[in-house]
Amino acid sequence: MQKQSRSATLFIDKDSWIHNLHPFTKLAYILLTGALVYAGLIGWQLTVLLLLVNTVILASGLLLKETCQAAYRILLPLMLFMVPIHSFLYPGNTTALFVAQGMTVYQEGFCFALLTLLKLAVVLMTSLLFVFSTHPADLITTLSIAGKSSSLAYLLGSPLLLLAGMRERAEIIKAAQQARGLHTDGNLFRRLFSLAPLILPLVTSAIIEVEQRSIALEVRGFRSTAAKTSLRIVSDSTAQRMARWLMVSCSGVIVLFRFIG
Repeated sequence: MQKQSRSATLFIDKDSWIHNLHPFTKLAYILLTGALVYAGLIGWQLTVLLLLVNTVILASGLLLKETCQAAYRILLPLMLFMVPIHSFLYPGNTTALFVAQGMTVYQEGFCFALLTLLKLAVVLMTSLLFVFSTHPADLITTLSIAGKSSSLAYLLGSPLLLLAGMRERAEIIKAAQQARGLHTDGNLFRRLFSLAPLILPLVTSAIIEVEQRSIALEVRGFRSTAAKTSLRIVSDSTAQRMARWLMVSCSGVIVLFRFIG
């Protein structure tokens, strides 16, 4: 696999066995994890076990630190909203966990919120594993080799290319607006007031970039039906193909039993 810079994508270039896996293998693992978490009706024990498995995989793939940092930033706001709401308003609340200042926190809602957050953490860590270890060009190349349309390949791969670029562009716009005297720190009202000068240039530049990308793709014969060649080589193996079919089959069986049962 070719070395790529992280600056243009969310891909983190490291030498690990996870980075060398075929993109479809990692997608099949995401599918299996999602099926187990949301269609398998698993409880605390299996959810924690899946979380530990993902932690070991990420640690062995040298991606644990980056994944935990990203998951923390995403899950913390959700936790701050979900835990209080379900602790007070969950329909199945019957057992009081504790009472503070006349407000009762219920055990059922509290446990439901924590279990939901754990399930989200499992799926999020699996998804970040794919995003951080798979270069978008490898995903697009793999889809093209598999016989999928170029439009589908670009539709699935382009978000991975755009997200990192928008993040960097947002930092540049923020720095430029601050140099012009915009105050982005302070109380809530000042922060809300500063959103428009930050969001409008970001959205406008994103629209312009989409147009530029579409023109560049058309110039390069994006919609041409002729056979295309690629300079990128994505390795695959019989063991990985068998593992993919096994994970997809297990996911289908789990979902089927979920709807039948």
